Amino acid sequence: MRRLPGLPFYIALLTSLCTCGPAPSVSPTTVVGNIRYTESNQLLVGTLNLSPADSSGTQAPPTLLGSAMPALERAGAGNFRTRRQLHFPGTIQMTLPCGQASECVLSYDFLPLFADSIPSQISLAETVAFPVAGGGLLSDESLVIFFEPADRSSPKRIQLMGPTDTGIFTLPKNSLEDIPAGDYQVYLIKQQLHQDSTAYYKASIQTEYFSKTVLVKVQQ
Repeated sequence: MRRLPGLPFYIALLTSLCTCGPAPSVSPTTVVGNIRYTESNQLLVGTLNLSPADSSGTQAPPTLLGSAMPALERAGAGNFRTRRQLHFPGTIQMTLPCGQASECVLSYDFLPLFADSIPSQISLAETVAFPVAGGGLLSDESLVIFFEPADRSSPKRIQLMGPTDTGIFTLPKNSLEDIPAGDYQVYLIKQQLHQDSTAYYKASIQTEYFSKTVLVKVQQ
């Protein structure tokens, strides 16, 4: 009677036949971008850079708010830019090809500013405060108020860094020392840097909201 090979034989055979190993690692996609919304003309402009770039041209392009972003060819492979007129979206959602995943989704809150609350007259001798947002700034947010002179000379700017407790912008009278009395076009810019990462992507996206312009008279 023939004896069947023992268990050690089968283990050795399987070991010799198996050429498998850990799946080759794929580097996460790095995405760097800027999303800007201008209230005055309801214009959204988005730019993205993806690396490593898709040199084969087989990957789907990234999307912004459901629409594919055109390639920005003059900037080289992996660069995309889009311009769209639309009502303020409130949330920015993007998809992009990334890592071993066929598609990754990025979503960021995007909150507006209230320029209508800026006083039409500001006294250089008094502290002034007015609401500009529905809540305080986060630690990764900043807010800038620009005073642009009527003659279009160099604008003056005052910056507020987050975090803050409320959406009230306070201008102490000493912060207005460099602003001469006169007529100004005034607007607000809020910036936020969103940084996050997974096994498939590393993202650094800056969002910017440019408020509409209001007329302000600065008085002594």
